[in-house]
Amino acid sequence: MLGDRVVIDIRQVTRDFRVEEAPRTLFRMLRESVAGGHVGPAPRKALRDVSLTMSHGDRIALVGNNAAGKSTLLKIVAGLLRPTTGTIEVRGEMVLLTSLGVGMIDELSVSDNTLMYGALYGVDPAQMRTLLPDVLEWAGIPGFAYTKLKHLSTGTRARLAFSVVRYIAADIFLIDEALAAGDLSFQRKTRAFFEEPQHRDRTFLVATHDMAFARTFCSKALWLDRGTVVAFGDSVTVVDQYVQAQVGAGEAAT
Repeated sequence: MLGDRVVIDIRQVTRDFRVEEAPRTLFRMLRESVAGGHVGPAPRKALRDVSLTMSHGDRIALVGNNAAGKSTLLKIVAGLLRPTTGTIEVRGEMVLLTSLGVGMIDELSVSDNTLMYGALYGVDPAQMRTLLPDVLEWAGIPGFAYTKLKHLSTGTRARLAFSVVRYIAADIFLIDEALAAGDLSFQRKTRAFFEEPQHRDRTFLVATHDMAFARTFCSKALWLDRGTVVAFGDSVTVVDQYVQAQVGAGEAAT
């Protein structure tokens, strides 16, 4: 059972992914028969015994290099992936915001995707239809209502999804690198979104490469490296440790 204020409880979660093999040619099969049979590659471990407890109102940044396991962890929390081992419990309504806009369909128009994305998280289509002009204006794409989603860049899709999310009354926000999907004007808008009064009691788990955001908006940070927890604690302390490690790695490579 979760405590009264605990909304996410991740315990020793591991996630393995099967490694795709190269095509098995006749030469490979003959070589394998001589060597004693076919042995496939070991699964790739995207997460290794990750544990994290989040209470109501927590703001936690996920930091780490690419392939650190940040996106995998968010998808497991959102229920899009199942852990290979370990357990996870979540209490509350969630919304997952990614740079691709989970749930959006390339062949549909921007308008249809906006209505569908809102409906996916409980926003009435009639209400979303009245909000559509503001959604498009905030995303920086007024006049694109009938454009097919596939014609938008990845960054524009992320802006559109973020714009819709502003009207979703979720308890838990899971955000995967969607903050970097725009120019300085858009980044100012997203910062203003996080500072709105109604978000003060909401819970945020944010994967980001924006270290300034991680330090200032988030109170805690979880540093992942190749699926393993390196550090967890005060955001300023953990982010500084992560940044220093990157600087040291760069100096060692030169």
